Amino acid sequence: MLTGLRSVFSRPGRRLGMIIAPLLVFAALAAWALSSPVGASPDDDFHLTSIWCATGDSQYCAETDDAGTRLVPPAVARPACFAYDPEKSAGCQNSIDFTEGPTTETVRGNFAGGYPVVYYGAMSMFVGPDVHVSVFMMRVVNIALFVGIGVMLYLALPTNRRQILVWQWALTTVPLGLFVLSSNNPSSWALMGVGYGWLALLGFYESSGVKRIVLGALFLLGAVMASGSRSDATVLFCLAVFAAVLLAMNKTRRFLWSSFLPVVGFIICALLFRASRSSEAVTSGVQDQLSFGVILRRVALNLTEVPSIWTGIYGQSWGLGWLDTSMPAVVWVSSLAAVIGVGFVAARANSMRKSFVLVVGAAALAMIPVTLLVLAGKDVGDDYQPRYLLPLVVVFVGALFFTSGAQRVRLSRAQMWIVVVALSGAQFVSLYLNTRRYVTGIDALSADLDAGREWWWNLLITPNAVWIVGSLCFAAALAILLPAHRATAEVEERDLSPEPTTARAL
Repeated sequence: MLTGLRSVFSRPGRRLGMIIAPLLVFAALAAWALSSPVGASPDDDFHLTSIWCATGDSQYCAETDDAGTRLVPPAVARPACFAYDPEKSAGCQNSIDFTEGPTTETVRGNFAGGYPVVYYGAMSMFVGPDVHVSVFMMRVVNIALFVGIGVMLYLALPTNRRQILVWQWALTTVPLGLFVLSSNNPSSWALMGVGYGWLALLGFYESSGVKRIVLGALFLLGAVMASGSRSDATVLFCLAVFAAVLLAMNKTRRFLWSSFLPVVGFIICALLFRASRSSEAVTSGVQDQLSFGVILRRVALNLTEVPSIWTGIYGQSWGLGWLDTSMPAVVWVSSLAAVIGVGFVAARANSMRKSFVLVVGAAALAMIPVTLLVLAGKDVGDDYQPRYLLPLVVVFVGALFFTSGAQRVRLSRAQMWIVVVALSGAQFVSLYLNTRRYVTGIDALSADLDAGREWWWNLLITPNAVWIVGSLCFAAALAILLPAHRATAEVEERDLSPEPTTARAL
């Protein structure tokens, strides 16, 4: 670990930048957490109720005579009074008492155990008498987890794997990932568990000593977070583990012994999946009888439309929140252009195993949603949302940056800064629109978010300040992290290049 710290802080300027970068990421995500009211993420009435009732009968959640209902605060049972109407602000919450006790009966909750209970149980520790305070605390904790695990993983990873960590998140989080990571939705843990877990396992195979122990622990934490948050994330985590194993595979006894760790990860996933009765939830929407002709037609139709789920991660066709906060073309075009452009550069550092993982990954990105939709008798656009697939997209983009031997992924300075500007601009616009949608409704567009304000947190900081400071922090974090890894690649290539004959003679 000390060696890792010395390599990160080798130059004073870079040392300061790498200390500041995590704080900037935290501030940017905190701005996203403030940009949305209680109940802003999809099905938050279900997830918040499940958190409030995770420990059973309490002063914040009361059982009823009906096993399928609970009594919870009204702000928990019905927070999304603005859902599906983008012109309606969150000001409708002004009539809701956010400090009232469990008085509203609801059937929306994880009472039958269809979802894993780890996420709900962990978040329930922050439940208190004020729903506003509790919800925001949970969001801050999720952000702290994302930043904290990221920092530990960065320090423990081999130097040539750190660029995977930085690029996989930079290229996949605008705008949907930023919204999910700063929300109360269990998808935040699914995203972290899969996105961090696979890379921790890859580093575990390639490390030794204290770093190896830290990476192994982070991998197991990823298994718990993924399988303890969403049942479908368990499947994605297992696929991500196979990707890491294939990329790290070699014919040594050390590799064989190291592979006991992913086996332990699979056991954790299986136990949590079984304990939560997730199999019943997964198969609940599957149709019993489908003719071969119907299946074939639905497969063909959904395969032609499944790319819209991928692009929905960047805001194309799919909105944020309850899918009702649409993003303009500049957001998804900028974000997609960045990932496609950088992806082509990264793909030049190629190998047989990397190509195989990418081909299998692309097939999984297509067939997982198509299979689930076909079995449920539905089409793309019904039920299956981009956030469900986002964790696997993170792994796919990360695998693009896998290199072997002396290979390195290098962008020119111009390319690097174009990416920084494109992603920063897309985040700037998407954070504004997400804030605007809840402050006044999307119909009251103006550059001043404070004008005509109908909703906001009970804080001194204003919507304009959150928007500007959050956007500057995000841009600054990219400006520090992305060029830093270009410089690292240049140094490594110079170190690996053969010395001139005169130098060797001297």
